[in-house]
Amino acid sequence: MRTSLCAVLVVAACARGEKTGTAAGGGPAQKLVGTWEGRSYRQAADTGIPWRTITSVAPDGSLRGTLMFTGIAAGPVPIRVREVTGSKVVQELGPYHSPTLDRDVISTSTGELKGDSLTGEFEARSVEGGEVLLKGTFRAKRVS
Repeated sequence: MRTSLCAVLVVAACARGEKTGTAAGGGPAQKLVGTWEGRSYRQAADTGIPWRTITSVAPDGSLRGTLMFTGIAAGPVPIRVREVTGSKVVQELGPYHSPTLDRDVISTSTGELKGDSLTGEFEARSVEGGEVLLKGTFRAKRVS
């Protein structure tokens, strides 16, 4: 279960993202470009699941990249940045097969960007929709 919640987190876009605050214009999205390492947590006592994202700007100005788990064997997870306003970041991840839930899910994360740190919350739902199957928090830092 902890495995899938990591994917619910952080920055990049393997598919075309929304144009709000695009990176090409030097807007708020430019702050997301780079490599990020973080952890996802289901609860406060959780040690977290580690992951890494690499975010870059596509020719159309959208953000693109991948989220990859660093502690387990799982494929890359596509992330679409849906909104970047000021320090708020909203992303959609997937669809991807959650090894924890053993089903295909789509996750949403909402984070707060402060300098080289991004923290927030995520939730995962079945690709068919319905109730939240998994939720938690995440923390990430930009790395060189």
